Amino acid sequence: MPKFDKPKLNKSQLNKSQFDNPPNPTKSFSSEAELPAIWLDETIVAGRRPIPLNDFERLLMEVPELSEGFDPEIFAQRNTPFNAKQFENKIRQILGSKNIDTSIKNSIKYLEYLNQNIQFPCHVTGIEDFEWEEEYTMDSGSKKEYAKLKKTKPSHTDTFTVNRFEDLVIEEYGIFVELTRLSDRRKFILPLVDLESVDVVSRNQELLDDYCVWFINY
Repeated sequence: MPKFDKPKLNKSQLNKSQFDNPPNPTKSFSSEAELPAIWLDETIVAGRRPIPLNDFERLLMEVPELSEGFDPEIFAQRNTPFNAKQFENKIRQILGSKNIDTSIKNSIKYLEYLNQNIQFPCHVTGIEDFEWEEEYTMDSGSKKEYAKLKKTKPSHTDTFTVNRFEDLVIEEYGIFVELTRLSDRRKFILPLVDLESVDVVSRNQELLDDYCVWFINY
């Protein structure tokens, strides 16, 4: 099955003030019974479209001798076919259940799994534009104003270190993490589904990518 671009979450149910002012970390888990049902289609989205080979990779293919000493895992994950059946079996093992929908109950189980398996330090960046940035990156927002706001707001171009997972799950956004921006040490709380590991060939990248695919599709 070919890969497709990861679609953006429908965040229309939460206004920007809610996102810019993260939830109180001391708040307990939301009750599943209090949250509305969400209808999802059955399309499986697995990462972004395959990245074209660059000149160096083409050279390695044309002259295999040059690849001696290179770690094959550097390029192994670029065009790996997505196997939905294997992926769903993996998620069933993580959740300990045949039901793998993104309910509050399953999100809490996934949070426990990530807490036990994430490797620190964990450095992350944004997968794509954060919600507040879209006005400036996709529309006609002022570039000067955008640059000013990036000093106090988190940007998808920033690099962060994960401090901890928040003891909170929201149905529309899933799991949250507390981050520190490396450039100025500012702290933010962001949805985990918006983030990916800086180290693209690592255990953390696999963990975050699996969570992202699960949360968006199921």
